[in-house]
Amino acid sequence: MRGFSVEKVDDTTVQELDAVKDDAELLDTRPEILRDLSKDDMASMEKKLLRKLDIRLLPILILLFVLNILDRNAIANARLGGLEADLGLTGLQYQTAVMAVWPGYISMMIPSNMVLSVIKPRIYLPTVVMVWGLVAGASGFTQNFGGIVAVRILTGVTEAPYFVGVIFLLSCWYKRNELPIRISIFYSGYTLSSAFGGLIGAGIIGNMDGVGGYRSWRWLFIIEGAATIICGIPAFFILPNYPATTKWLSEQERAFAQWRLATEADGEEDTVQGSVMQGLKDACTDSKVWLLVIIQTGAVMGMSFTYFFPSIVATLGYPRVITLLLTAPPYFAAFLFSLANSWHSGKTLERGWHITIACAIGIVGQITATSTRVIGARYFAFFLCACGAFSAFQVILSWVSSTIARPKAKRAVAIAMATAISNGVGNIPSAYLYPTTDAPLYRVGSVTLTCALAICGVTCVVLKYLLKRMNKRAEQRDAESNAALTTFRYIT
Repeated sequence: MRGFSVEKVDDTTVQELDAVKDDAELLDTRPEILRDLSKDDMASMEKKLLRKLDIRLLPILILLFVLNILDRNAIANARLGGLEADLGLTGLQYQTAVMAVWPGYISMMIPSNMVLSVIKPRIYLPTVVMVWGLVAGASGFTQNFGGIVAVRILTGVTEAPYFVGVIFLLSCWYKRNELPIRISIFYSGYTLSSAFGGLIGAGIIGNMDGVGGYRSWRWLFIIEGAATIICGIPAFFILPNYPATTKWLSEQERAFAQWRLATEADGEEDTVQGSVMQGLKDACTDSKVWLLVIIQTGAVMGMSFTYFFPSIVATLGYPRVITLLLTAPPYFAAFLFSLANSWHSGKTLERGWHITIACAIGIVGQITATSTRVIGARYFAFFLCACGAFSAFQVILSWVSSTIARPKAKRAVAIAMATAISNGVGNIPSAYLYPTTDAPLYRVGSVTLTCALAICGVTCVVLKYLLKRMNKRAEQRDAESNAALTTFRYIT
């Protein structure tokens, strides 16, 4: 036992005593099955639990998300393979086909997460994956404008549950300091998919035209849809449910998984409290949720250039296959930058400035891309556009989950609300921001995305200030009540 001098007790010693007291009281909140474990045992169990979760969760979730984005964005690469000419589409009709995925996508997010908060994700999410793979593959058999629009709407409906469902599932397993890097690793599937999409598109469109009597753009949809169905099967056996109901954890591990999250939420367990409709009401009446919606909307619009990126890169003047290959490097750079930004955000427990600075990088990229015709400068600007917008969005995802921590039903709705509204406001109008008549600089699109990123950054500062005020009030309440354990603190 460490001894302390009565005559000389400095500030450091007082802080150490307080920390020991807080640790002791925190350990007293453990369920009975964990009471015999020492602090070192608990730390070892936490490392083992995180390692087990990371190995089982992240690889399959990333793979399926790569396929999710490939299926949704295949139309951008198919355009260079002759989709417009074969289906007889005008420029406006093609833009409408791009947009058509979003009404269905948006309409299903909130109801899907409300349902997911009370049922098994191990069954629900893989089923969704296989259904969307079937629908996405059907795009390769469409014959006209009406057909491609109908299939795109159904693709949105069937793809919608996956992304918001995964973000919700991760928030049910990981603590606030653990979430950013996991979400970033998961969302790296988007940037990797966008990069590989160009490479896959170059391979299929460059080599499969006429195979089996089908144009190459049709094979693009068919192959990617079939791959999705095949990869969805193992997810039934790999994915977990929730901490209280996952069978491949021991009873002690399940108790520990629940307890460690409850300690972050002022002792409130992560269970469904009230009905899912109450969760909807709670989310809709929370001002923090609406600020997060604005922030995420700005970031989503800031990323919306990706649906036209092959066409934007084509304005550099290179042949079709080289153009598709050139789309990959900016996404690989965004992948690396986003991981670094999210890792640092998680390590420092800071969100606002990490998002705002990333938005500023994206703004510089958009302004540069629309201000010059110099090929080298424009291509470098594409790197800034991707790195800024994608890295901002990934940190935002973890900020939503950590700010709306409990109860589970409210968090599920908040995640779905932010994603649904941001995709509606951010992506539907964006489908019309890049008409071919505005090439090569696409000034309307660049100016709009610049404004969206600016709104995102400014709103981050507002939310950061609001959360700091709420934390200060919580500290004052703790001081007045002489609370040994601090109440819930928001990450700013």
